Amino acid sequence: MKKIKLNDVKRKGPGEEYALDPTEKYVINYEEEMDYQAATVAAFNIMGPPPALKNYHAWLFENGFNVEMPNPTNEFVAPYYGVKPLWKTPYSQGIVVKVENDDDYFIVMECSNKNKGYKYAKIILTLGGCI
Repeated sequence: MKKIKLNDVKRKGPGEEYALDPTEKYVINYEEEMDYQAATVAAFNIMGPPPALKNYHAWLFENGFNVEMPNPTNEFVAPYYGVKPLWKTPYSQGIVVKVENDDDYFIVMECSNKNKGYKYAKIILTLGGCI
């Protein structure tokens, strides 16, 4: 397992779309991430959400989850952890990360450079964790 900070800006090489590898098992310190994530969500109110958020909503809909009140479960996302992305488009990829020293999983959307104002942002979409 590899510990990461979502607000670290990692440079991508030529031809690389995303810094995070969905086949890597990432862990995060949830408490350390919250200030950055709260600021990112606050930016949604000022600038509007990134276009990539539509990718998450499409994934929720396609997998039978409530788009108005997202409710993915740990049981559903755990098989994706370190195996493959939940989705991958030119705008974003969704990966599963785990909380350090806990059994809770979170869905993180990594934006591509096509998201004005959110280029390469890594956003926790399930701020309360998966159910």
